[in-house]
Amino acid sequence: MKTINIKDEINSNLAVTSSQANKIFKILNANLKKQESTRIDFSGIETITTAFLNTAIGQLYSIGDSSILNKYVIIEGQTLTSVQRDKVRLVMENAKNKLTKEEVHKELNHGEI
Repeated sequence: MKTINIKDEINSNLAVTSSQANKIFKILNANLKKQESTRIDFSGIETITTAFLNTAIGQLYSIGDSSILNKYVIIEGQTLTSVQRDKVRLVMENAKNKLTKEEVHKELNHGEI
């Protein structure tokens, strides 16, 4: 099992930019393709944005379902503050529940909206 220390990978205690997030996503995506488990360690991260999390973690849901991601991507929850943990949960829930454009179009045209 590999461990990604976010602070070390992005060389900052602020996880906020898309380039930082893309770097993390590429590592996780490569490990997923090889079916290698990866632990994500947020130790030392002072600030994390949902934009960072959407790119680094959220877009993983477009390439694998929850069961696959749960098997191969392990977030070290104890390395997050409670506010950061809430942001991670929000991003993961939003990614899981994201509707495709076709699903949105179908709901708008056949629903009560």
